[in-house]
Amino acid sequence: MDNENSLLSIADPSRPNAGRIYDYLLGGHHNFEVDRQAAEHLLAIAPFMPKQLIMIRWFLGEAVRRLIEEGYDKFVDFASGLPTMDHIHEMAPSGTRILYSDIDPVTVEYAQEIIGSNPNIRFVECDAGKPETLLESKVLEILFGSDRKVAIGFNGICYFLSDDVLAHSFKALYQWAAPGSKLFLCDADADPEQTTDNLKLVFDLYAKIGQPIYNRTKERLMEMAAPWQLDDPGLLSLDEWIGMGQSARVEAVEAWGGSEKGFYGVILKK
Repeated sequence: MDNENSLLSIADPSRPNAGRIYDYLLGGHHNFEVDRQAAEHLLAIAPFMPKQLIMIRWFLGEAVRRLIEEGYDKFVDFASGLPTMDHIHEMAPSGTRILYSDIDPVTVEYAQEIIGSNPNIRFVECDAGKPETLLESKVLEILFGSDRKVAIGFNGICYFLSDDVLAHSFKALYQWAAPGSKLFLCDADADPEQTTDNLKLVFDLYAKIGQPIYNRTKERLMEMAAPWQLDDPGLLSLDEWIGMGQSARVEAVEAWGGSEKGFYGVILKK
């Protein structure tokens, strides 16, 4: 599928969308029947996926709590999905300024209704692969003024971006952000040369809806993210981030056939 058709499918209620599949698996209600059917097919292939997706949201919460404790009160979030179920504004103290974004215009419309008239929160349409669209926008200047020391969220999106596109996003964010800024993200640590048959089925599903998944190791991601630097507590599996040991990671590894290493989270600093 070419890029134009892929982008058109994102807001097409007659075709499944990765973000709305995610919403359904998290227990949300902003999805269509076609998304629910695709999600049930995904569950048949990888029944542990809801636990992994919930943990991505829990990692976001843990990273945000740490950053709030460090004094960050301005957040820019990419591929936000719907701002429900323990999203940033629900755990941040009053007065925290948050700019959410998503590529799906349907999600953006729903999200704006959820947020309502809160003057410290905005939700705009933006492709995470082209973050300069948001970074150069007037809404960011209105919300943050000239302050560019911010915390930047990039969760649940890295594996939907090719290496070239993701490296471009990291570079654009680094060039825009002020020293002291933080970038928190999660990705799947996976060797593209060791893709199992189970994982190929998942890849095929997402490829068919025009939103292919890209495999990379965490070492490769860190190379692409430079000059962003690793911050404490380092590269940890999602279950380690949220104090669950590694039980969920082990379950995922076993389900994939033993060659995949599971989802992880990291905070980077400038």
